[in-house]
Amino acid sequence: MRRCIVIFSMEPWGDMWYSKHHYAARLAREHDVYFVGLPDRWRWTDLFSFRAKVSRVPEGVQVVEYRNNLPLRFLSRWLSDRIVASSARKVQQVLPDAPWVLWSFYPASLATHLNRMRRGSKLIYHVVDPYIDRPNNLAVARAADLTVAINPWYRRFYSRLNAHCIEIPHGVQPEHRVFDESVVQAHRSRWGRFALLASGMSGTVNYPLLLQLARTRPEMPLLVAGKRFPLPKHAQALSDSLFALPNVHHLDVLHPDALRDLVRAAAVCLLTYDFEPRLAEPVQAGRTPLKVLTYLAQHRPVVSTNNSYVPALEGKGFFKADDPAEFLRLVDDVLEGKRDVDTGAVDKYLDSVEYARLADRILAELDGGAPKPEHGASSKPRIPAGHPVMIISNEAWEGPMYSKHRTALALADRRVVLFLDPAKRWMPINLIRWRISERSTLQGIAVLSYFNPLPFLGGRLRGLNDAIVQWRLRRFLQRTGRYRPVIWTFDPSRLVAPQRLDPIATVYHCADDHRLGVNEESTLAANVQHVLCIAKHLMPRFTALNASVHHVPHGLSPEDMAPPLTPAAYGEGYGLYIGNVNDRHDFELWRKLMEAHPDIHWLVVGPIRVSDPHALSLIERDPLPNVTFTGQVPYAELRSLIAHCGFGFLYMKPDLDANRISSQKVVQFLAQGKPFFCSWLSEYEDHPELITMTDSRADALERFREWRAHGEPASFREQRLAHARELLYDQLLDRLPFTL
Repeated sequence: MRRCIVIFSMEPWGDMWYSKHHYAARLAREHDVYFVGLPDRWRWTDLFSFRAKVSRVPEGVQVVEYRNNLPLRFLSRWLSDRIVASSARKVQQVLPDAPWVLWSFYPASLATHLNRMRRGSKLIYHVVDPYIDRPNNLAVARAADLTVAINPWYRRFYSRLNAHCIEIPHGVQPEHRVFDESVVQAHRSRWGRFALLASGMSGTVNYPLLLQLARTRPEMPLLVAGKRFPLPKHAQALSDSLFALPNVHHLDVLHPDALRDLVRAAAVCLLTYDFEPRLAEPVQAGRTPLKVLTYLAQHRPVVSTNNSYVPALEGKGFFKADDPAEFLRLVDDVLEGKRDVDTGAVDKYLDSVEYARLADRILAELDGGAPKPEHGASSKPRIPAGHPVMIISNEAWEGPMYSKHRTALALADRRVVLFLDPAKRWMPINLIRWRISERSTLQGIAVLSYFNPLPFLGGRLRGLNDAIVQWRLRRFLQRTGRYRPVIWTFDPSRLVAPQRLDPIATVYHCADDHRLGVNEESTLAANVQHVLCIAKHLMPRFTALNASVHHVPHGLSPEDMAPPLTPAAYGEGYGLYIGNVNDRHDFELWRKLMEAHPDIHWLVVGPIRVSDPHALSLIERDPLPNVTFTGQVPYAELRSLIAHCGFGFLYMKPDLDANRISSQKVVQFLAQGKPFFCSWLSEYEDHPELITMTDSRADALERFREWRAHGEPASFREQRLAHARELLYDQLLDRLPFTL
C-alpha cells in the first residue's frame, strides 16, 4: 500500500544525514515522502510568507520549506501556537488530499496541528535524541498513535506516556555498506594511514582528547568530516589549536555516498565526546550514536569515548575507552593490528537493522493499533497511564541522594515524575515572585521550584501560604498538560492539603521520625488516601488517622547490586561510612573503634556539618592517621566505594528516636553483601544475620573485635544479597495499595 508519509526534522535536508534523512530516503522508494525541516532564522520578509515551497531531491524525497510569520521565541505560548497553526495550513496546501502518516523526529507542534486537520491521519513520534525537557514533548508523546524509542531508557520513559511504544535501534542503508575501490585507493594514496572523525565540531566534542591524540601521533593524519560551529571562547581556542596542527585536516560536510568511501579508507574511526561510564544500557537520557554503524558498515574499527549500547558489537569492532590513556592505547592497538573488526558478527547485526526492515516494523506496528490493556486478577485500583507522579520533598534534588530521590528515580521507570524542591528562606521580594520554574534532569525527572509568597510568622500564615502555592502549582500543572497527578509527599511540614492540586491519588511516605512536626504530620496523614512507612515501628502512630497504612521499606535499584564500575580508589577492605556527617553520630564510639584498629583504613564519605566536640576533635583538632574524611562525592561513585570496602558502619546516638528506626545506608551495603555494624535499628531486629547491632559501646567494640578475629559464616553474604533482592523497587512498587 502506497502511503503519504510526512517526516518532521529539526535538521534541514542536506549533505549531513541523520537517521531521519535515512528513513526518508528509504521510504521514498515505496511511498510519497515529504520532508519538513525547521525554518532557519526569522527574517522580516517572513511577515509576508503565505505559502510553503516544495522541491524534489535526487533521492525522490519532496522537501517542504515554510516560514513562520512571526519569530516564535518572542511570543506567548498562545500566540506561538496560533502562528504554528497558520504554518500548518501552509504545509497542508502542498500535501496530497489523502490521509497522512505524520512521522516526527522531534516534538513538533506542527505535526500535531496537521494531525487534527486530516481525518484518518496517524502520528508517529520517533525519539532518537533527548527531548524530554522540551515544552511540547509530553503533549506530542500522548497524542501519538505510536511512539518509537531508540533505546531501552527512552522506551521505559515514553511508555509511561503512551501505551503504544516500541523500541527500534539505529539502522543502516545497504548501499552504505558498499564502496568504490578506486575512490578508497585514492584516499589512501593521498592521506596514507589516517584516523577519521565524522562529526559536527560543536561544543560537545572532546577537544583536549583530540589534541592529545594528534600530538601523540604527529605522523598520522587526523581527518575531520563535519561542520565547524561557532563555540564559546575557551572551546574555540581549543578548536583553533587542533586545526592549526599540521596533521589535522578539515574536510567539511560530506554526503553519505562520499563519506562511506572515506570511512572505508580510514585505519581507525573515532567517536570523541566526554567519557561515559561503561554501561550495557543507558541509565539516563542521552545520545545513542548513529556514527558507530556508519563506521562499522565499512568494517572499520571504532574507538569511542561513549557506549554503543549494542552488546553484539562490543569488542567486535567497537572499542570503548574509559579515560584518555585507554583511548590512546586502543588507537595504538588498532593501528598495530592487535584489534580488528569481527566482520561476521558485525554483518549479522547490520543485516538485522537495515532501514527497510526497521521502517516495515514501524509501519506494521502503526497499522496494528495500540495494545489492549492486560486484565489481571488484582483488585487494587489502577492509576491510568498518563497521570504523572509529583514528589513533594523536604530535601532539594541537588545534593545527597535520600530515599525520596531514589523513589523518584524508581517511579520514573513507570511514570512521568515531577520533583518539587522545598522552598528557600522567605524574602520580601517573594511577594512578587509568582513563577513556578522547571528544569529537567538527565534521568528524565522534572524538578520544580517555587518561592513562598508569605512569611510563616510562627506558623500563623502557613495555611494561607500553602493555599496560594497550591493554587499556583495547580495552574502550572494544567498549563503544562500534567493533569491530575499522583501526589506523593515526603514532607509533613508543607502543602498538607494535597487535594487542592486535584490529584488522582495521594500518598504520604514517612521516611523518618518527624516528632517535631507531629501536628502537621497528623493533619497530612489524615488528608491523604495512603500512608507508607519505611519501618514497621512507624506504623502505629498513623493507624488511628488513616485506614490505609502500609510498610514499604527502603528500596534498591538493580544498579545497586551490580559489580563496581571503577577500580578501587582507596584500596580494598577499608571500613566505610556514607551519608551526612552531623551531630546525630556517636563520634566518641567512632574514635574508640578507629583507635582500637589502627591497621584498618576508615573512610568517611559525605558532607560535614558538625558542632559536637568529639566530632571536631576527630576531624580537625586531633585527627587519626588511619581515618579519611572525603566530603561529599558524586552519587554514582558510592556503589564502587561500597563494593571495594570490607564493611560498613553507622553508630548513632541512642537518645534520639529518629536514630533507632531504619536507614537507607544499610540496604545499600546489603546490596553488595557487605557486613554492617551499627547502633540499634528496629527495622532489623528480626535479622541478626544481616547486620550487627547494639546500643552498648563496650558491646560494639567487643563484637567488632570478635568479627575481625573469627569472621562470619559464608552463608551470611548470600543471605544479605537475598534480602536485598526482596527490596528491589520493582517488587516494592508492586506491593503498593494501587497499581501504577
